[in-house]
Amino acid sequence: LAFALAELVDNSLSATSRNTGIRSIQIKLLFDDSQGKPAVAVLDNGRGMTSKQLNNWAVYRLSKFIRQDDFESDHSGYVRPLPVPRSLNSDISYFGVGGKQAVFFVGQSARMISKPAESQDVHELVLSKEDF
Repeated sequence: LAFALAELVDNSLSATSRNTGIRSIQIKLLFDDSQGKPAVAVLDNGRGMTSKQLNNWAVYRLSKFIRQDDFESDHSGYVRPLPVPRSLNSDISYFGVGGKQAVFFVGQSARMISKPAESQDVHELVLSKEDF
């Protein structure tokens, strides 16, 4: 569970890495049965994702370094950071399966809601472990 939560936080660290103001990352554990099944929610004030970027996230083994038409795809000069013990270096999901493995380790479905910073549109992706 700790590695799954670390992966989700790592995704938020990547999403907020270019923030010019405060980086906000919240982890909420929801156990209120009146709201449905228990859930883990990770919220951040990062740059958001378009519907295409959300769909790309849902493709197994599609690394953020090889996605087409994605602002994260140009990593030709990428140098993997040296490992730092007991810290996140935003290199956890290098092979593109980290986020999906994390959410499906924690639960049976994922719901992602995102609003790209430069857009008025809000995008949502709902994906079950069975469909994935």
